[in-house]
Amino acid sequence: MLHHDMDELIGKVLAGEATVQEQQEVDAWIAQSETNRAYYENLKTIFDKAAGTGVKMEFDADAAWSKVKGKIGKSKVISMEKRSEATTIWVRIAAGVAIFFGVVYFLNNPIAPHTQQMAIASADTTRQDTLPDGSTAFLNKKSELAYSYDAKAKSRKVKLKGEAYFSVKHDEKKPFVIEADEVLVRDIGTEFNLKAYPEKDTIEILVTEGEVQFYTLYDSGLNLKAGQRAIYSKRNKMFYRIEKPDTNVLAYKTKVFSFNNTDLKSVVELLNEVYNSKIVLANKKLFDCRLTANYKEDNAAIIAEVIAETMNLTLTRRGEELILDGDGCTSTQ
Repeated sequence: MLHHDMDELIGKVLAGEATVQEQQEVDAWIAQSETNRAYYENLKTIFDKAAGTGVKMEFDADAAWSKVKGKIGKSKVISMEKRSEATTIWVRIAAGVAIFFGVVYFLNNPIAPHTQQMAIASADTTRQDTLPDGSTAFLNKKSELAYSYDAKAKSRKVKLKGEAYFSVKHDEKKPFVIEADEVLVRDIGTEFNLKAYPEKDTIEILVTEGEVQFYTLYDSGLNLKAGQRAIYSKRNKMFYRIEKPDTNVLAYKTKVFSFNNTDLKSVVELLNEVYNSKIVLANKKLFDCRLTANYKEDNAAIIAEVIAETMNLTLTRRGEELILDGDGCTSTQ
């Protein structure tokens, strides 16, 4: 519970009418606990908001003075102690009225947080999360992003290192922009995959729904629609459309693989990347074997068994390694 005079002292401090001793008393009370400090800050916020409303009141000073002079002769002499008590009552009433209207203003004009922030990171596994604005991000391994919303600028910004699939909750009044190294991606109502590992020379994007602008501060870049793919070369500072589709861009997310006359070395590399597996080709004669197949499986060992059966290879396990062996391929398999 507050001291019965603390509200009055706080009111005097906020109004700039407190003595040095009263200011020190309020400061000491604030320092006693975080609850006291929060109470004071709330009152200060309400006071400042009420002071800034711009409400004007006009008074007729001459008429008021005439009324006072007319009552002076009729009034009784009041002792200083009683006058002080009466003054205190009126101060409290006035403070109560001011706080009431301040609270009403505060409730109708809430103080929104200036920024919203969120950071997400993945290590050796993928991760999906919902951003504060309702958008979702699916992060590939060894990726991280930082989200911030600036209420004053009404902008949503994301900084990405690594790879992520975004499903953006579109809002024309609050633009959604992703920064990946020197490249920017602006949402125009969309879902897309962005691959931007700092150590790689290229930044890749695939739009699966809607439209995006793929650009830099110095180049307007490309507008891409659903089904379109592009890369940005950091070395050349150039954007390139990619006409040939890569059916496995989203394999890290969907666990769906589609190989069309793909060399076995590339197949194994992709499976190891997605699953953190250790599938090994026993000899170089297997590297150029070609595979055409589709897989929907969340287990690298099962896919390796199917590959071995399909291509007439042997599969053995040594510790964590899955070893594919055989005589090589004389024709496309």
